[in-house]
Amino acid sequence: MLSKNHPIILFIDRKGFSLFQDTLSSFPRFNFTPDIIRNLDVINEGQLTVFIAAFIQINKIIPSSLGIILSDTVTYTKNLDNTFESQENTQNFLENIPFEEVIAKVVRTDQQVRAVAVNKNLVMAIANAFIGKGCVLEAIIPSFLYGPVANFASGLTQGNIQVILENSEIARMGNLLTNQQKVIFPQNPEEEKKDKKPQNLRQYMLIGIFVTLLIILAVVYLNSRVPQAFPIVPDAAPALIHAKITPTPFVAISSDTIKIRIMQSSQQSGIADGINQELMQNGFENILNEISDAIAEKPSIVFSQNVPSDVRSGVVAIVKKVLPDVSALENQDSDSQITISTGKPQIF
Repeated sequence: MLSKNHPIILFIDRKGFSLFQDTLSSFPRFNFTPDIIRNLDVINEGQLTVFIAAFIQINKIIPSSLGIILSDTVTYTKNLDNTFESQENTQNFLENIPFEEVIAKVVRTDQQVRAVAVNKNLVMAIANAFIGKGCVLEAIIPSFLYGPVANFASGLTQGNIQVILENSEIARMGNLLTNQQKVIFPQNPEEEKKDKKPQNLRQYMLIGIFVTLLIILAVVYLNSRVPQAFPIVPDAAPALIHAKITPTPFVAISSDTIKIRIMQSSQQSGIADGINQELMQNGFENILNEISDAIAEKPSIVFSQNVPSDVRSGVVAIVKKVLPDVSALENQDSDSQITISTGKPQIF
């Protein structure tokens, strides 16, 4: 199925993906969060790429050939007549899939003819993160092609991996990267106007908000140019209001919500204090400094999976002021904790 040594098999389902490589002792799991992927739609591809890069580094995945297996929960399928169902019906099926771009193919086996499609942005955003680390994408295969001999209800298992590796013909026949089905839209202008549906609801909403803001700005500007008449109160001394303006931190967050641990080697001094001071100036209170020699060589920030993306970005920006080479990682805990490791001092 895959041409290089130590091939990578990636199984994508609705909640995330799991991975196989013969150099690993288990099947590492990457879970989607709603701020990155929601309802099979990619919300923040940049953050997704960063987190997958960290996932590859943490699990020590070797760049190699990449084969992607698609769960039934992420694909759209339609059974066709064995004698071949009309091109028009196939196109109608593809046009009703709720994504701007899809990867689609009509797959023919001895038992069935089936049209299958998947959100192109979802699959390629994940694949491109691996390609950026030196992997080569060779196949995208719907899991239903392996039939009942491979039960993917529990994700990847040793039994499933053996079935996948031993059935290279299924990979060749069902590879969505080859002989893709094109989505052809109506050419008649009147029909196009009648049947055209919004392709990007988010774009229309943003345009509407932008126009509304322009109208509000115009009204405020016009009102500011109208002379205002104020009653004159004799002998009234002007009231002076003294206000103290304090900077608002980039995130308003309770110290009971986010816990921050700063781990520093005993051979270093001052780094943790500098980071601590910067974090407190930006609204964080629950911060603990620890001294430990059992820390990684390089500086890192490990976020629990329920820490929001805006908080992650803010913390990374603060720490990079002190540790420019720091890397951001994620664990599978949900304890609202951030662990900052300053790394070990470099010896020259």
